[in-house]
Amino acid sequence: MLVHVVLLMLSGSEYSKDELELVKKAKQGDRGAFGEIVQMYEKRVFRVARRMTSNDDDAWDITQEAFIRAMQAMDGFDTRYRFFTWIYRIVTNLAINLSQKKKRHREIKYDEEYGVDGQLVTVEDFSGEAHTRQLVTAIEEALEDLSPPLKAVFVLRVDQQLSYSEISETLNIALGTVMSRLNRARVQIRKAVSHLLDGELV
Repeated sequence: MLVHVVLLMLSGSEYSKDELELVKKAKQGDRGAFGEIVQMYEKRVFRVARRMTSNDDDAWDITQEAFIRAMQAMDGFDTRYRFFTWIYRIVTNLAINLSQKKKRHREIKYDEEYGVDGQLVTVEDFSGEAHTRQLVTAIEEALEDLSPPLKAVFVLRVDQQLSYSEISETLNIALGTVMSRLNRARVQIRKAVSHLLDGELV
């Protein structure tokens, strides 16, 4: 059996004509237009929140709060920028803040040196289904060990397929910071699962 853990590296897109029109109408107070924008992005925003929090209830709360904040600030939104980078910045900041609150309550320490670069990983399974389950679990645990800021980079890169420049814009961090965090991550993932791979991780 061949296990493919695919972390895609694709770029995002510019405004479509229809989306730009919706954003302009929403800026003018058109609630219907904003509702269409919510429908357009709700699933993707929830997925970001879910990846960041690992909890459905927290993810739904953050998703709703993100769109409420966006609606309240919509009249000041600059249409020269892409709406999805703005809403993703809101949701990732909310998720990071929630995680930091939980961290203080549980006294959990996060290692700021971890991250993931979103490259294609292909793994040969040498010992059957049990090995596969063990490997998948190890990879998921490695991802969950990311600090909130670095998990944000991972989620936007892998789940949402944003380019490096889009991640930089979304999180308001330097492009070099994005790249260095992602590069350090691959080393960490290798380390976390190396005992299961016998050097086969590429």
